[in-house]
Formats: sequence, C-alpha cells, structure tokens
Amino acid sequence: MIKKQIILPTLLLATILIGGMTGCNSSKSPDVSQGDNSGTKVSDTTNSPASNTPERAQKREAVRKQVEAVLTPDQVKQLSAKLQQGEKMRKAVSSLNLTPEQKTKIQDIFKTAYPHRQGQS
Repeated sequence: MIKKQIILPTLLLATILIGGMTGCNSSKSPDVSQGDNSGTKVSDTTNSPASNTPERAQKREAVRKQVEAVLTPDQVKQLSAKLQQGEKMRKAVSSLNLTPEQKTKIQDIFKTAYPHRQGQS
C-alpha cells in the first residue's frame, strides 16, 4: 500500500499543475491572444470611432503637404513610398535623413497640427 506521505503531496502537486494549465488555456483570460481575433484589441479601444472621418483625412493630407514642402525631392519620393507601404507618417519622416533645420521645421508642423500629442514621439 502507498504511504499517505507520498499520496498527499502528489495529489497537491497534480492539482496545482492542472489548475495552472487550465488557467493558461482559459478563453476568458485577457492576456491570451486568440487566433480568431475575437479578443479585444488595445488599438481598437484607443481609436475613436471617428478616426477615419473626411475631416481627419483632410488634416492628414494638409500636414503631409506641409512636411513635403520642407523636404528635398528625393526625400519626398522616399516618404511617399513609405506611406504607400502603410508606414505611419511620424515613423516614415523619422527614417529620412533630415538636416537639423528640417527636423526643427517638421517638429513645429507636428506640434501645430497635433498639440495633444506633444508628449509622444
């Protein structure tokens, strides 16, 4: 007969392991990424429903034109290519080889256009 001293710790360990495994596989866990995208995405909750309104599109276009006015023709081509690939404006601009004067002018454009984002990149 198996001793009680072996059975009790074994059962306790098995319970902990099974509980931990089922906890990791729970579909209600907010940390679990799900293949069917039925979970809540953080980016969906931070974007306002009006994030793609015509007014915002016009504002983005105006900002892009102001930024392009500061760039050289070669930089404008590079920027356009990056934007067509789906890269965000700030990231695309920061990847260009800008002079200090260009950087200052573009930062001023972004600060004026998006005053609520001054603390961000």
